[in-house]
This record gives sequence, structure tokens and C-alpha cells, in this order.
Amino acid sequence: MVDDTRTRLVESALRLLREEGLDAVTLRAVGDLAGLSRTAPYRHFTDKTALLAALAVRVITDLSTHVATATLEGEGPRDRLRAFYLSYVEYATTHREEYRLVFASEFLAGNHPELETAIDQVMTALGMRGPWEGTAPKARVMALISTAHGLAELAVAGQFAHKGLGYADIVDVLVNPDGER
Repeated sequence: MVDDTRTRLVESALRLLREEGLDAVTLRAVGDLAGLSRTAPYRHFTDKTALLAALAVRVITDLSTHVATATLEGEGPRDRLRAFYLSYVEYATTHREEYRLVFASEFLAGNHPELETAIDQVMTALGMRGPWEGTAPKARVMALISTAHGLAELAVAGQFAHKGLGYADIVDVLVNPDGER
């Protein structure tokens, strides 16, 4: 059974995050925005970090849906890999606060089981095939995510634009290092 109040609280937290940034997301502010008492969030989350972890799960779900939709539209391995990188960086650049939340230091591996479960589900869903044969093992998927994360961080920081490049230019080199199509 879905806890509607908890869902309302997470959706209110997402709205605050999008409209006012990460610092605006407090248990009281979320309770107010959800039309609940200021203490209601404490019945669902032990503290702000627990609320943010639940919000991070929601964001990872959105990110994975965005990436999976784009990736599945690719016709071959290179097209899917390109779509993976492009959609990942696109999400990070258009949802900066959400992306920042997911990779915040409060959410180190192992500290939040529901977040870890969501990340594992994303890895399973993205068991994409690369330019190699067979299903990518976890190390290969983590290499893809690490590269995408680095691209996203550099794109958000404006490092590519500073050099007169778009992130798609970098993705093209990653996917086609020899310039082949």
C-alpha cells in the first residue's frame, strides 16, 4: 500500500528543490507546502537526511526513466551508447539541483538502503550492451556511469562551453574515437 502522505511530502520536497534549491528543502517547509502540520514530516522521516534520501530515490527514478527512454530508441550499440551519454548529461544540465542532490556527500554508498536499491535497479535496467558482446557486468556499467557523471559535472561547470565545445562533441569522440560512424 502506498503511503499518500509520504508521497505528498516527497513531491513537495521535489517542488521546493526545483523552485528554490536544495537549501530550501527542510522538513518544516515541506510540511507547509504539502498542506500538513509542520510536525507531520517527522512521522515519515527521522530527519532531513532521510527526507533527502527519499527525494534522491525519486530523482534517480526520473533520471533512469529519462536515460532508459533515450537509450532504448537507439538502433545499434553505438547509437544506444551515444543516447545514454547525451540523455544523462542533458538531465544533469537541465535539472541541476536534482542532480546535485543525488551525488551529495550525505548519500555515501551503504548509508541509505532505499537509495542503494534504486541505484541497483538503474544498473539492472541499464544492462546496456556496449560496443562489446554480451551484457555489461557491473564494472562496465559503473565505468559508463562514471564517464557520464564526469561529462555532466564538466558540462554543468561550463568547461566545454569555455573551450567552444558542446557536450555532444565530447560524446561523439567517446562513442567514435576514430571518427567512424
